[in-house]
Formats: sequence, C-alpha cells, structure tokens
Amino acid sequence: MLNILFVHQSAEMYGSDKVLLALVGGLDRKRFRPVVVLPSEGPLMVALRFIGVEAHVAPVVKVSRATLSLRGLLRLPLDVWRSMRTMNRLLAGGNIAIVHSNTLAVLSGALWAKLRRLPHVWHVHEMIVHPKLVKEGFPWLLRMFADRVACNSNPTRALLLESQPLLDQRSITIWNGMDREHPMQRSEIADFRHAMGLPAECVLVVLMGRINRLKGQKLLVEAAMHAQRQGLTQVHYLIVGSAPSGQEHFLQDLQQALATSGVENLFTVMDFQSDIWRIWGAADIAVLPSTEPESFGMVALEAMAAGKPVVAAAHGGPLDIVIDGKTGTLVAPNDALALADAIVALARDKAARERMGRAGLRRLDEQFSLRNYVHGFEQLYEAVGESRI
Repeated sequence: MLNILFVHQSAEMYGSDKVLLALVGGLDRKRFRPVVVLPSEGPLMVALRFIGVEAHVAPVVKVSRATLSLRGLLRLPLDVWRSMRTMNRLLAGGNIAIVHSNTLAVLSGALWAKLRRLPHVWHVHEMIVHPKLVKEGFPWLLRMFADRVACNSNPTRALLLESQPLLDQRSITIWNGMDREHPMQRSEIADFRHAMGLPAECVLVVLMGRINRLKGQKLLVEAAMHAQRQGLTQVHYLIVGSAPSGQEHFLQDLQQALATSGVENLFTVMDFQSDIWRIWGAADIAVLPSTEPESFGMVALEAMAAGKPVVAAAHGGPLDIVIDGKTGTLVAPNDALALADAIVALARDKAARERMGRAGLRRLDEQFSLRNYVHGFEQLYEAVGESRI
C-alpha cells in the first residue's frame, strides 16, 4: 500500500478543494492510503474526516502577493521552518511514499518532499498569464521540485510548456471528474424558485464561483443590459459566491455596477452555498464568462451533471469541456454582446437547452467521470512508486 501525503492551501469548498476531496475519497483504499495537510479547520476538513481520511492542520507556505512583498520575503525562511517542523512532527512514522501538492501556490509539499527525498507530484490547477515574473517563475519551480506534473487541462499544460519545454516528458493532463447527481425532485426545484420569487416561465441564468477579478460577474451585468435591449425580459440572473477574505472590494465593485446598470432588479447575489444542487436543479442556463483563462472550470461539470447547458468564454479549460453547439456555447472572451447573444438564444429555445443538457450528461459520463479522474491519478502514483523501486 502506498501512503500518499496531500498538501493543500485551504480548507474551503471551492473548485480545487472539491477536486481534492473527490480524489482522496475515490482512491482504492486497498492500494492507497491518503493523508492530508491543510492550513486550517474548515468545510473541507469536516468533509475529509467524515469520509475517514486522516487530516491534519499545519502551517502551509503559499505563494501569494503577500509572500512576494518585502515583508513576506523576509518572513519566508521562518514560515518555511515552522511548516517543515510541524509537518515532521505530525507525519513522523507515517511512512509516506509520495507527496502530492494540490495547486501551484503550495510550497510546503515541494519543500518537504525535497527534504525527505520523496517523489513529488505537483497537481496544477492554475493558468497564470500575468505578471510575467510569476508566469515564468511557477514553471521554473515545477522543473526544480516536481518529479511529475499533473495538469487539469490541455490549455494548462500548454501554457507551462511555453515557459519550460523540458517539462514535456514529466507532465500529463488528467481532467477533473465528478459523477452525475441524482435529479432533484420537482417539488424541491419549485420551492427554490418560489423562494426567489420566480414565475414558472422565467429563465434562471446562474454564475457560480468566487467573486473576484476573473470570474466575470461584472461582464454578466453588462451582458444582461444588452439582453434587455434585445427584448429578453423573462429572465433572472443568480450570482452565487463570496469574495476571498481581504478582497471584499470585488463584491463592492459588483454591487456598484448593479446599482448603475438599470437591470439590478433582474439579479440576485447570494453568498457561498454548500448545497449547490438545489441551485443547479433550479437553473436553466449556466454561465462561465471568465475574463482571464481558467485552468479548468469545475462549475461547468457541475452544471453538466445537473443536465444544464453551459455558456463559457472560449479560452482556458472550458475549451476542453464544452462542445460548442452541442453541450453549450463558447463565446469570445470579454465580449459582453456575444455573451448576451448566447444567453438570449438559449433563453428563447427550451428545446435547445434540454438537448444540450442531455448531451452534457453523456459527455460527463464518457470523459469527465469521477472514475476516470481517480483512475488517472492511481496510474500516476503507481508509475511514480515503481520508479522508486
């Protein structure tokens, strides 16, 4: 049995957190024993303990803007020392065989693996295009500290290889995966829509994700203005998510944009929700209008699992996921009018929404299932483990 240490940067329940939970929960426990280190208590820690995974809290060194400041750089040696000391204490006698760092921002896993002379798998969830120093710096870290690099999409891998072509032989793409959800009861969907005050004929457009610089919430507001000018009135837009701690100004900017848009009455902004399936069950259209390339786009899989068509910006990970015209619509990035056109077309064509939703379910089962995702990593771990013998 291979004991695998997973080091992750947060204990929340957003994209990369859910991906980690799905992986460790799906591993064959007869062949792999997962151990997880998180920086704090939180929803992810609760979920891991619920499924019987050994999980610990330890200082996790992360790369962030704060880390790259003068104060952060001065504190870095002390932070690294504290992280290594705590991990050594918590994992003593754990007989770890492989270290898996979940997201590029995590440095503790790479450093601990190097100090312990253990094979290190770095799971890349990010596409960083600027600033240039960071875009070039992260691939260099991968080259120095990763024995194998697992990218969550082909665009993610391609971006890394632009900076570090030598990663070609050490990197692979393993798509994220999930299983389809059991359909919500019609009564539950009706109750949710009633609570929102939506009439039966109203089309509900959902954007789910952190409120930040790149998710495109303000672009959706602009698109809603265009859609209204095109005569789309039986529609409501639901934005679900919270701003990261310390970045509440993104929520304030969104609220200001809504207040001056003339379509504020068509929007509901809802904080992060743990029960996402009642929302996806009630939705008619999912949108991913990311203003910068996303490495994957787990919300696209969630929407597909609920049988909903996906409208996504045509860059980054969604290029791997959405088949234009079949499971949804790909639109030009940062083009509010193109986004509006796609929303209007689907809002006015229920048959197309249902057809695309069914096609998305089939694609999820065939290409993005949980079994495919977990199996990809199990094969990688076994290959890495055998290379050490």
